[in-house]
Amino acid sequence: MPLVKSHDAARPNVDCSIIIPVHNNLRYTKGCIDTLLRDPIRATCELIVVDNGSTDDTPVYLRSLAGRVTVISPGANLGFARANNLAARQAAGRFLVLLNNDTIPGCGWLDAMIETAASDERIAIVGAKLLYPQDRTVQHAGVVITRDLKLQHLYEGFPEDHPAVNKRRDFRIVTAACMLIKRGIYHNHGGLDENFINGFEDVDFCLRVAETGMRVVYEPRAVVLHYAEATAGRHDHENANAVRLTRLWRHKLTSDIDGYLREDGYKINNKRGSVRFVPRGVNMIELLDKARETLKEGNIGEALRQYEKINRADPDNATALSYLADINDRRGELDEAAKFLLRLSRSRPDAEVYMKLAQNSLKRRQYDSAKSYAAEAMNLAAGSNGCADEAHSILGDATYKSGDIDKAAEIYDAVLASDPHQLRALTGRGTVALTRKEYREAVRLFDRALTVHPHHNRAILGKGLAYMGLGRRREGADLVGESLLIEPDNGWAIATILPVLSESGKLDEADKALKRYLEHYPDDHPMLLARAGVAYALGRLNVSRMVLDKVLEIHPEYPGAADLDRELKRSVETAVEAAEPALA
Repeated sequence: MPLVKSHDAARPNVDCSIIIPVHNNLRYTKGCIDTLLRDPIRATCELIVVDNGSTDDTPVYLRSLAGRVTVISPGANLGFARANNLAARQAAGRFLVLLNNDTIPGCGWLDAMIETAASDERIAIVGAKLLYPQDRTVQHAGVVITRDLKLQHLYEGFPEDHPAVNKRRDFRIVTAACMLIKRGIYHNHGGLDENFINGFEDVDFCLRVAETGMRVVYEPRAVVLHYAEATAGRHDHENANAVRLTRLWRHKLTSDIDGYLREDGYKINNKRGSVRFVPRGVNMIELLDKARETLKEGNIGEALRQYEKINRADPDNATALSYLADINDRRGELDEAAKFLLRLSRSRPDAEVYMKLAQNSLKRRQYDSAKSYAAEAMNLAAGSNGCADEAHSILGDATYKSGDIDKAAEIYDAVLASDPHQLRALTGRGTVALTRKEYREAVRLFDRALTVHPHHNRAILGKGLAYMGLGRRREGADLVGESLLIEPDNGWAIATILPVLSESGKLDEADKALKRYLEHYPDDHPMLLARAGVAYALGRLNVSRMVLDKVLEIHPEYPGAADLDRELKRSVETAVEAAEPALA
């Protein structure tokens, strides 16, 4: 970015002044500003940060940027409107950009906005395409006024590459989370109305500008990730802001949503109290039935393609999103499954969806996310004991996985006090007992779980491990082996049973178990090294060398890899020496 410093004599010729109000949330502020300072923007820019009385380490970070960023510190939290107006009065740019601190602008974002603003003297405001960072679906692609005169982000939750969100076009309203305004327009219209406190300032400003015949344009090439993290107190004045906006504008507003939908080939479907956008002229029921039958026939790949086609035509379709999440989960595509679950959570925010998100996060070892989703599921499941207990148990699993064993035990005990037969809590509490080496208690808990579900793999495996802890190695190994038949890619079970198989000379079984596991997790260093070692013990030197090379390529310093490498080289040399007389 050609950055103009605050003391630079050339400052009056700045193309753009980027204004960022901040109040705490240093992690987001730092991510945003660091991205801006690295961005190869063609335009000359100045960064103006208004520190609205931050009490964390934000002031320390901002001082470290002296000479690169202009910092205004009013000593109190002025709120969004007053902070932006204060900075705008000091700004030198021909264009002002109001930017939230919880954003990550994408490459070329500002050049695209400036190019659009400069293309027509009637364009006063330019808005960006805002995406949810978790799945890069649309958060903002212009704001519309619904039939009942409410404000709505158009096509929220649509994929970022959908044609409907990739048209540059006029709206009456765009969001100030990222909004470019010609400086003269900003000041001529009095800036943001300071009677609004952290809400609807941008709506009011856009409506005032559009009322004069100036254009408000959405520019899809300007892509910005927006975390939408609320600063403390962000929503304290929602009711008062809404009342003020209604008083100022309700008599002037008219609905405009239908025009955009017609242009994009959509219509509104009011069903069971929810409003959805559905494609015109497409029989979605027929397409869904066909995809469902294809899945029943076992043709998962074709069913996946059919549901993807449905999702492309109708991105809000909850049935397609649900099946896409389930199919991708079944195929081990956990990141893809998470994206569809996140989209589903926006159109259908219920406990079941958030429990699936929590379970998906557990599988991806994102334990903080799993806790957050499980807590949300608990809130949504309030009043439904069974569902709430399951969500609470998932929270216990995430807590255990993140290393807080005692807290996890408390969670599981609370669930079992509510429902003594809750399967996930029983196996979770049994796992805690295993970790504490309370093997008899673990056996008791896993036996209780097996009375609820006689073939529950986690309980079978847990009981086997508890038996091995009690010295009943053969019985334990048999149970662990049984669990591997149910779940071949269970790394814990394999790691436990390998020593037993080695001691009993069943190296072929060990090799098969490792091979199955590595088909699912090909980059697991310990298991790769274990398979290389087993193959070496079986005399399969070529297999051992091939697998070990993967370890050395991924992690050359991995403990034990160098030792096996030396043994392999020595064995190959010995084999060559033994073969030489025969060759002669």
